[in-house]
Amino acid sequence: MKASVTRGRIMLLALIFVFALPALLAKLILQQQWYTAGVTNKGTLIEPSTSYASLGVENPYVGQRWQLAYVMPEVCDSLCQEQLYLLKQSHTALGKYQQRVEPVVLVRERSDQQALEDIGFSILTINSAFGQVVGGFEYVIVDPRGQLVMRYPKVDSQDNLVAQSKGLLADLRKLLKLSRVG
Repeated sequence: MKASVTRGRIMLLALIFVFALPALLAKLILQQQWYTAGVTNKGTLIEPSTSYASLGVENPYVGQRWQLAYVMPEVCDSLCQEQLYLLKQSHTALGKYQQRVEPVVLVRERSDQQALEDIGFSILTINSAFGQVVGGFEYVIVDPRGQLVMRYPKVDSQDNLVAQSKGLLADLRKLLKLSRVG
């Protein structure tokens, strides 16, 4: 009788151990930050939720199109010119989604206006409050409701610029595929 009770207790402890061990391991892994969450986006999500309206900027495409925007810096150097070229190429590379996206250049009063003479993009004037969220030399994706979705910080070399452009294109395609607006 004593042997069967001992065996039953061992079985109970083994069952508790088998079911509790994964939970304890998961807690330990998350607590020690050994696990990094898998994200597929290449850009940085803009949090907290920010919109053109909350920043005091008028959105001419409200309810119509997504915007792939570039924030024009004060001085447009060769890197800036390359970014403007890649903005145009990214819009072209969208293929069937091209009609849903409007390439836009965001300018402030101190932005380099001379570089925009033959650009062919829509130009939207922004204020200093917008500059607190997204800086010069940065791309930003804006949804049709005027919400700033993702930003792509300034890069320092041509190689990084091409990689950033590919990431931006991949993120925008995912957003357009999953979105029913715009």
